[in-house]
Amino acid sequence: MSLSRIDTLRAVDPVLSTIAQSYSNSSFMSELLFPKVSVSKLKGKIPKFGKEAFYLREINRAIGASSNRISPADLELIDFETHERDVEMAIDYLEQEESSFYRRYENQVTKQLVDTIALKKEKEAADLTQNTANYGAGMYETITSGDAFNDYTLNKDPLVKIRAGISAIRAKIGRYPNTMLIGEATYKALLDHPKILERIEFNGIKKANADIIGSICDIENVGVGLAVSTTDGINFTDIWEDNIILAYVDKSDKKSEFIPSFGYTFQREGMPQVDTYFENGGKIKVIRNTDNYALKITANDAAYLIKNTNH
Repeated sequence: MSLSRIDTLRAVDPVLSTIAQSYSNSSFMSELLFPKVSVSKLKGKIPKFGKEAFYLREINRAIGASSNRISPADLELIDFETHERDVEMAIDYLEQEESSFYRRYENQVTKQLVDTIALKKEKEAADLTQNTANYGAGMYETITSGDAFNDYTLNKDPLVKIRAGISAIRAKIGRYPNTMLIGEATYKALLDHPKILERIEFNGIKKANADIIGSICDIENVGVGLAVSTTDGINFTDIWEDNIILAYVDKSDKKSEFIPSFGYTFQREGMPQVDTYFENGGKIKVIRNTDNYALKITANDAAYLIKNTNH
């Protein structure tokens, strides 16, 4: 069957597309750091956060004097380009005949296809944010064995390192970070860390969790990177390593070039989208999920990486 013939048989499934657009896997954290922004074109530009709004300027005007004119800021623009991702699964018509819950089966297939792309997106986000090359000068620290979070015999306080990162972000953008993503191995080290337990037990709390750690650090949005990947179905690897990412992420509905945000997911309008087509004379139905997006760091001074916390 020619490609053009297949194209004529493809049909967007609105029900499955709705499932794909609304379903999310709670284990994935990419949108915590890269919230979605809907875009209508494959390529575009957005203004980069500037610091013009922080300058102290002369604003008093004497009677009859000219206004205090300032030069328009030269906006620095950041390019983005979205790329298509897609994955599909084939269902034989015999499976349809044997299943009394075929629509539910299609729904499950759709969710699996969505998770497949989302897992890849999670890996993209982790690779971007765990790479020190993507941070500004002085905006990351690699923990040495003498400060390891999981070595409780050192009598070191990991909150000192976290607070140093918080202060570094404020020094760069004038705001405290509102988001923290903790790798699973780091999270386990923090849960049982004597310095953290000492703080919460003073308030009558016996057990730490992500919200409590966030509260201690005065950070509103805290996530734990639990996603894993495998190449053989047997051995699994953490996507988020023993790291902490602190970031200021714009959570508002209205975006502004004067509001720093570490990054965004630029996603094409109407995506993800699920379509179906038939092969082998109609005996095989193919369900395909297509997404189109780009992950982009838009203000690397708005984040701080604490890397290699465990030894």
